[in-house]
Amino acid sequence: MDNTPLDELQWKSPEWVNTFGLRTDNVLEYFSQSPFFDRTSNNQVLKMQNQFSDANYISRPYQSLVDDLKKMRGIEFIIAMVREPDFWVIRKEHRHSETEVRTLADFYIIGSSVYMAPSIHAILSSRLLSTSLNLRNAISLLQELPNFSPSRGHYYEFNSNEGNGELRKPETKQLQQGEEAFKLPDSTSNAFSNLLSLSLQRNSVYLDEMPVTGINEAALLQQRQQQQRQLPGLSGLGSNVVSNVSTTSTLPSGIPSPPSNPSTNI
Repeated sequence: MDNTPLDELQWKSPEWVNTFGLRTDNVLEYFSQSPFFDRTSNNQVLKMQNQFSDANYISRPYQSLVDDLKKMRGIEFIIAMVREPDFWVIRKEHRHSETEVRTLADFYIIGSSVYMAPSIHAILSSRLLSTSLNLRNAISLLQELPNFSPSRGHYYEFNSNEGNGELRKPETKQLQQGEEAFKLPDSTSNAFSNLLSLSLQRNSVYLDEMPVTGINEAALLQQRQQQQRQLPGLSGLGSNVVSNVSTTSTLPSGIPSPPSNPSTNI
């Protein structure tokens, strides 16, 4: 027999079931054929003592077997639960007195297959080992997720490999809000572009006159024309001053220039 743990072993005997059938009065006899049975138990001792003196010992009622086991001390097997025709629970226990017993293990029979129920210690140790392993893997992955950029701030970037390509999962809601906060509105970008174009044209534009939605060159030109119409005298005076300045000049030597219409008389 191999060294497979009993709680990982499954046993059944279809030949025995086809020959004798499987019922509550003979389920312990069927269980005694399995590797889960202890050959030094009180059940085996009673079987060896009565197999020659009582030919019908195997077919005796189950209650008579329980009464005989109560008179003995040591390891015994009893039926703990019955759900005919396909489910039984066999319990292995150590009897100290007629009223004091200690449970050692439980076995269950489903159909014709016999299994050993795992202990609570085995279940908890397996679950805790699996939990600690998953937590360690999760923590190692979380250490690679935090990221920072001036435009986004602190955020987590999730990457998952699927097939030959790399898929990027949607970023968190906090990251999306950060992008919206650092994103410039369209009106501001238009204002900067208009201001740059006017500065290249060497036009004097005050920032106080800039609307929020941007600079409208046609509106500025119309505003200047209205201001010139409201002050006609100042506009004419300015034109005369410009004409006089343009017609008066001096020579480099300091000699005044001749008049534009010199006289022909000597």
